[in-house]
Amino acid sequence: MKKIILITICMLIISCLIGCSGKNENIQWAQNLKTSDVERIEAVRRPSPENERYKDFEKTDFTRIIEIINNAKGKKVDNPEQLYGGTLTFYITLLDGTRHTFSNNGNEYLIIDGVSFDAEYDWLSTWHDEQLNAQIPEHIEY
Repeated sequence: MKKIILITICMLIISCLIGCSGKNENIQWAQNLKTSDVERIEAVRRPSPENERYKDFEKTDFTRIIEIINNAKGKKVDNPEQLYGGTLTFYITLLDGTRHTFSNNGNEYLIIDGVSFDAEYDWLSTWHDEQLNAQIPEHIEY
């Protein structure tokens, strides 16, 4: 009987360590993204004037933007509160055609592919230096 209890406790500890020690796969993707993996980066800012809501970045801008993405951090939030502040979303298309979203919602939440993270204000607030220069095209769903 003691062996069964001991085995059960060991299994619970191992399960917890495996489940709790790993980073969220969304954060891992962001931290490991490489410029050489990326085909296209677009961005949308809301709210903003119509002709300053969108930008399709040049490849020369990718390194700077991927540095922001590589610095992703935060604790996953299952039920983020509804915010009405500004949002900047990067749409990242990889060479294999996979498309990811990477958003700053009100300088409170980092959102990667629909998963919210409580992130640092000081880091998120640096994103708003991005200058957008066009209207949102039809192919962007926001």
